[in-house]
Parts: sequence; C-alpha cells; structure tokens
Amino acid sequence: MDRWAVDIRGYSENMDRYIDGGAARVWVDRPGRIVLYANQSGGFRVRCPVSDAILSAEFGRAHRDWKAGGPRTVRCVCGEVHPLEACVFSPPGAFATWAIVFASVNSVVLSERAVADLNECVGPFQTILRRP
Repeated sequence: MDRWAVDIRGYSENMDRYIDGGAARVWVDRPGRIVLYANQSGGFRVRCPVSDAILSAEFGRAHRDWKAGGPRTVRCVCGEVHPLEACVFSPPGAFATWAIVFASVNSVVLSERAVADLNECVGPFQTILRRP
C-alpha cells in the first residue's frame, strides 16, 4: 500500500496513481459525526425514492432540521416519511462518517489501481463530486 503514501499535509509525488491527471492533495475527512457529502454549488436535485418526484425543498428543510437535532427523515410529497439517506440524489450524494477527499483534481476519474485498493481496504464505496 505504499502507493497511498502521502505526507502530513496530504501531498504525494505521485497523485496520478490515485486519480487520473493527479490532484493537489488527498486526506481523510473525519468530522466525528454523520454528514452529507454532496455537491454544494447549485444543480443539486433530490427525488423521492418511491415516486421519483422532486423534493429538493422538502429535503433541504429536513436536512437543516436534522442538523439542529431533529430526526434524519423527510416528509415527502408522496405522503410518506423517508430516511434522508433513502432519497435519490443527482448528482450523487451520500451520508457518511468519513470520506477520502481529493482536492484540486485534474479529473473526476479514480485510477484503476485506486479503485482496486479501496475495494480491498474499505469495501464498496461511492464517488461523490463536489464543487466548493
């Protein structure tokens, strides 16, 4: 696993080993709680997992309520109550307690070696794209 060797600041001489075209930095983000990893700069849509109806506004309110201590659920336009993580995100998003973050990337494609290493070390994972 020396391929994943980075210095304390998250820099490596061979970032293109991890992501096609390279990246400026890589680090493990561990906020100490469950967070939503998702695009945070416009164009983010949320759909009902049952009816496929758009519920971006309802999700936004429910997400804020959850962050303030409420339940991690949304009352959907379909009439049901869904866990926030059951909603369908476009572009993809995910709730997690940690993430491997690549900053200032030159591509959005992980290298084949990185995918194989991550599957071996952490199991199934999801790639989430985020613009600052």
